[in-house]
Amino acid sequence: MKKIIIGCLMLGTIAFTLTACQSQAMTGKDKTSQVKISKRDKGKTAYAIVGSYVDNKDKAALVLNSDHTGRYVYVDPKNPDTDDQLTWKKIDATTYRIKLNDSDVTSDLTAKVENNELNLSGDDNWNTENFKKSSKKINLDDFLAQRGQSKGQESESNSTSKESNDSTSSSIPGDDGLFNMPSELLGTWYVADYIDGSVNEVTIKKNVISGEDSGEHFTQKLHKMKKDFDLTSYVQGHSSYHDVTKDWARVVVLSENGERKINVRAWLQGAGDGEYYNLATEHGQTVLVEGGGAEAWVDGIGWRSRADAEKYAKEKFNDLHYREDMTSGDNEDE
Repeated sequence: MKKIIIGCLMLGTIAFTLTACQSQAMTGKDKTSQVKISKRDKGKTAYAIVGSYVDNKDKAALVLNSDHTGRYVYVDPKNPDTDDQLTWKKIDATTYRIKLNDSDVTSDLTAKVENNELNLSGDDNWNTENFKKSSKKINLDDFLAQRGQSKGQESESNSTSKESNDSTSSSIPGDDGLFNMPSELLGTWYVADYIDGSVNEVTIKKNVISGEDSGEHFTQKLHKMKKDFDLTSYVQGHSSYHDVTKDWARVVVLSENGERKINVRAWLQGAGDGEYYNLATEHGQTVLVEGGGAEAWVDGIGWRSRADAEKYAKEKFNDLHYREDMTSGDNEDE
């Protein structure tokens, strides 16, 4: 009987020990799971600054991405618009450091984020801007285009009284009024020459195209020419007429294979085909195609950022028409 009791006690002790070990094992497993979950959550840190912001007063906007990159745009009332790529870094709970990829901005900016508002400040050369967070992601290309329209109108309203300030024809012989550029073309573009890789900045406003070409600044005021106007009678002489129209360009819209192209020529240009402008999609983004010649061959591709223009400067795209395509086609026929 004594042996039976001792045996039962031993069995009970073993059962208790197994239960305790199992409990400890489960506890250890729970702790391991908690550690794994904690590590996984840590990798998905949510930053308060991520999102889209707009400052309607100063006509500026920025988008800040979770990978610490972003983009800042500003519609400048007097100079070419600002369109900069950026990087950002968290300093503390509400403070972030922003670095613009812009040679004109030499020091970092400071962003303070609180209650869906972002205050962006810098050195003495930077005007403090106050942004409000948008509930939706802002398309910065559309932002530049829409805000740029009003700037183009203001620029035209300050032009000389010798020309018409609205879309109706003026008293200038041959003038049929201002030409309004399509809204999707408006804004600043960085046009890359695929031959030498050079990049020039071009700004398209509602009635004006301006920018750099081979180191020279140009401005074209966009007009329509009356169909019955004989420009050849004004090519020679008429110095006062030349003075009034020296910065004018005549614009027509052409359609080829269902594709719309804007043709821009000097007001009194005789020979030559002028410049052609249309849009295309390359590398997943909208680009401006500048063309020239009898078949509007590609001269350059305009990108919304200088960084992209430099990155893809010498790349040729299969869906676009280059002068070399005509040459290779002729060689194949021989």
